[in-house]
Amino acid sequence: MPSLTKYFTPRQLLFATFSFVVGVWTFIKVNEISGPAFEPIIEKCLSFSSFESMDAFVEETQLHEYNTFVGLKLFDLLVCLITQFLLELRNTYPAGLLTWSGVVLSAFGVAPTLLVESRRKGAKGLLIYPIVYGVLFQLFGVSVIFPLLWVPSYILGKGNGPVSVYCAKAAFWLNLPTVVLTTIVFVAHTDSYLWTLCAGILGGPMLALSSIALWSDVTPDSSPKENEISLKYIKRSMHLCSFVGSMGWFFCLSVAYSHYSSISSFWDDVWVNANSSVAFMTIDTCFLYVGAVIMIAYESIPKALKSLALLPILGPASASVVLAELEVYRYDSFAEKKEG
Repeated sequence: MPSLTKYFTPRQLLFATFSFVVGVWTFIKVNEISGPAFEPIIEKCLSFSSFESMDAFVEETQLHEYNTFVGLKLFDLLVCLITQFLLELRNTYPAGLLTWSGVVLSAFGVAPTLLVESRRKGAKGLLIYPIVYGVLFQLFGVSVIFPLLWVPSYILGKGNGPVSVYCAKAAFWLNLPTVVLTTIVFVAHTDSYLWTLCAGILGGPMLALSSIALWSDVTPDSSPKENEISLKYIKRSMHLCSFVGSMGWFFCLSVAYSHYSSISSFWDDVWVNANSSVAFMTIDTCFLYVGAVIMIAYESIPKALKSLALLPILGPASASVVLAELEVYRYDSFAEKKEG
């Protein structure tokens, strides 16, 4: 049996293994927290088919109604569960808002990379299937799947070269709906159809399937001109994500500052005395960002340290700032190899 070092460098194996272990630990931890709280809700959601109507289901189970359309039948259980989950977060202000926003901002910092890397020539393995990852993120949690599978897939299977302008632009625009839906879920009245619809979309497969928009996208051949165009638009998408993410971070800071007298009181609310939904999202926020730092550290440890240094200022958007810089470095390195 050939050694793995025949195909991968020790650095690749070290970082991929470390990220995988972080993902395993996160999976165990989130299940310890969410399992006991979610099991009775799942049992009630599974009983929906025994009721004649949604009104009867709501009256008997005392759950919030959920949108049966956005689950596309196959994911109705997930939509039901996440709707209840988001309702609890909405009713746990401001901890629910802050922790959910933390995950959205962390995801927004790395989201362009997920789409861009799936379209580069030479990419292989699961890396080229963003729809699969989107569904896995919804089913098991982004803080689990990102370090467990995506980061190792990136380290062991990334490609090189340009992507199309369409892909580079989509890397921002396909992720913007999550921010819009989050805003609605924390602003709209929870008894409204709009709230139920948006909560269902956030928890269902529709966002995960959005990358199907890249299905017919054609990756251009590498050339100095295509490389420069690709770099320009990838950087633009990452900078847009940095801007939106930093604005969200400043908003979260203002909410936290107005509601907590100290860091310890904030930590008590989001972790020590938190309900299962808030604690789940706290882990999601932290370890999604940890996964991003591992990915950046694989490329450049100084850049990973820079991302951490910028974290208090820009929040999770610091990841996309550094990833844009790494894109320039990658372009320069690729260009040198082509010339050589």
